[in-house]
Amino acid sequence: MSTTDAGPAPEQPTDPDAYVETEEDRVLSRIGHAWWLIALLGVVSIVAGIIVLIRPFTAVNVAAIIFGIWLLISGIFQLVQSFDHKLDGTSRVLSAISGLLGIVLGIFCFKSIEGRISLLVLFIGLWWIIRGVMQLVTGASGTGASGWLIFTGILAIIAGIVVLVWPITSLAILTIMVGIWLVVLGIFEVIASIRVRSIDKKLTAQAT
Repeated sequence: MSTTDAGPAPEQPTDPDAYVETEEDRVLSRIGHAWWLIALLGVVSIVAGIIVLIRPFTAVNVAAIIFGIWLLISGIFQLVQSFDHKLDGTSRVLSAISGLLGIVLGIFCFKSIEGRISLLVLFIGLWWIIRGVMQLVTGASGTGASGWLIFTGILAIIAGIVVLVWPITSLAILTIMVGIWLVVLGIFEVIASIRVRSIDKKLTAQAT
């Protein structure tokens, strides 16, 4: 009695037009399912931008309060860190001084509206100047896009000086710019959510 060797089963012909889901498609599909979240963030950005443009003083006051809370919390953490025996003596002293300063400035922010807004403006001006100096130093070292770093560093230093010299005018301009930026960002997020939903629908139709 002879046996017949059937051999391996023949491969089934593949349809060249068949849809094959890729990893990129799966990622896009997951994002597409959350299109409503992107749209919601866009609407929130637009509303926040409009509020900033309509009520700039209120927006600045809220930002100053948040800044005061940040100073207070960071000051407490640094003060607690100063008791860490793993740090050397110099680091503990610096942490204690920095923590106490943050706590005092944070409390000062809640004393008066003018005080916290002035402190916020001072912080923005000094932050820009320090950032500009750091960019100048990095650009002068010749690493990377040195020319661009020097240019942006000079602009940051000038912006910081302008904020410190004309705080009220600078703060008003910054507030308007933030409001416009939030509105524009919100519009782009809404448009992106519509496009993402369209891509998700297309991928779903191809999969079926």
